[in-house]
Amino acid sequence: MKVEVTNGEGLKRHVSVTVPGETMKAEIDKRLKELGKDAQVDGFRKGKVPLNRLRDQFGDKVKMDAVDEIFRQSMGKAVDDNKLKIASRPTVTALDLADDMTLTYEADLEVFPEVGQVIFDNLNLPSASMEVDDAEVDEVIGQIRLQFSELRSLDRPAEKDDIVVIDMVKVADPNDTLEEDEFPDSTIDLSSAATLPEFKEHLPGLKADDQKEIKVTYDKDYSDPAFAGAQITYACTVKSVNERVLPEINDALAKRAGMGETALELRIEIRKRLEQQKDVEQKKAQRRLLVDLLCAKNDLAIPEGPISEYLDNLVKDFKERGEEFDEEAIRKQYRSIGIKSMQWDILWRSLADQEKIEVLTEDTENWIKGFAAYHKITPEQATESLRQGGKIQELRDSIHEEKVLSFLTEKATLVPLKK
Repeated sequence: MKVEVTNGEGLKRHVSVTVPGETMKAEIDKRLKELGKDAQVDGFRKGKVPLNRLRDQFGDKVKMDAVDEIFRQSMGKAVDDNKLKIASRPTVTALDLADDMTLTYEADLEVFPEVGQVIFDNLNLPSASMEVDDAEVDEVIGQIRLQFSELRSLDRPAEKDDIVVIDMVKVADPNDTLEEDEFPDSTIDLSSAATLPEFKEHLPGLKADDQKEIKVTYDKDYSDPAFAGAQITYACTVKSVNERVLPEINDALAKRAGMGETALELRIEIRKRLEQQKDVEQKKAQRRLLVDLLCAKNDLAIPEGPISEYLDNLVKDFKERGEEFDEEAIRKQYRSIGIKSMQWDILWRSLADQEKIEVLTEDTENWIKGFAAYHKITPEQATESLRQGGKIQELRDSIHEEKVLSFLTEKATLVPLKK
């Protein structure tokens, strides 16, 4: 077999292959013999049909099947022998089967870039203090007090920070946004930033049994798309006006929150959790930055085939959701994301080879033990669950990538952020 590979523009390669006629004839004869074992041909017993008769009756189809098989085998050998890391399925641009059964064809394909030495020097990561101030602790305590607060009914008109329970009846809905007409016992927290402004404006001053129609205009970017831009009028009847009674900050609150036995322990535990949260968030941000920095230092060209496939699948997902979208805008928006993701995947794997970063048996075992403990199952059950879900290799890749990120973090210089 003769193979010639020529470089095209960028990552494109042109492959020319010539397969000797003897190879094609042998493949055709092999297929004819296999076919002859079960072929039903008039005048001949099963398995006793002469090869020439089989060739006359089934030759064209067998020849086509043989071409497909020899193409698959020869292209695979050409790729392996020339160490081509193909990134897209070969496109056949010419194919000829001569009278002597010599097969010649040409194909275009794309390859992944060759990665030399991965550069990871001079990586600077911003590092903020994990210190938590009293105001942050006080804010969390305020949230805990709200969580354990109680409502006390009031015999007076509602004020701006009260909680009002109302029966709502839809009286106008031009766009038929709501399927239901009545919404009894609706709780409206007038102190909440999430409460619609029309309720904040019209409910204060009303007391139990008062009635009022309130017309609500929902923003065009409202969180629930079904309500975006809608105008709905509700007939509202006040059932009760309530104030929120917050518990005192004391030992009892700490116990109810499950964060210590005393108010002091409550504050200490909150501070500890906030510090841990800041640390986790900073590490996530640093890892995202490491990906950006490594991709910038090792700017790899990515073949068009995988990018197109990624964008095609993305567009398919959007279509399956049944939502309206601008396909061109989606492709433009996500193209750079896809390129960076592919660059990073190539780079971290290359860096792992370069620096001999490996996934050890204990790495996987420790992860599985943690997974098992969290889900309250045995490590054996966890392993079997992952195996049945086909997640073992995915897990190893995830651990491997994390070890590369840890390596880069250790090599990076932390630059303190000024407050």
